[in-house]
Amino acid sequence: MCFRPTEMQMKKCPKCGANNKPIATECAQCGEPLEQMKVDFDADQAKLDAFATMPPMPSMPPMPSAPAAPSAPVPPSVPKPPSA
Repeated sequence: MCFRPTEMQMKKCPKCGANNKPIATECAQCGEPLEQMKVDFDADQAKLDAFATMPPMPSMPPMPSAPAAPSAPVPPSVPKPPSA
């Protein structure tokens, strides 16, 4: 089993917008109670395990080559004299 540290983010107060320490339970500026998040490490690990066992994505088919450039225009030919 792998133990990894959680990502720590500053807690933003919903009332005054002040940034607080991640472990704060109330805002240091206005005293508003801050939301306490519970991290479910087993669910996180299950997601990682499921991702690791996914089959590889199919590769894309090759792109068709670009069409050839049009040929240069041919100048008109000299008209033939009427036959008698």
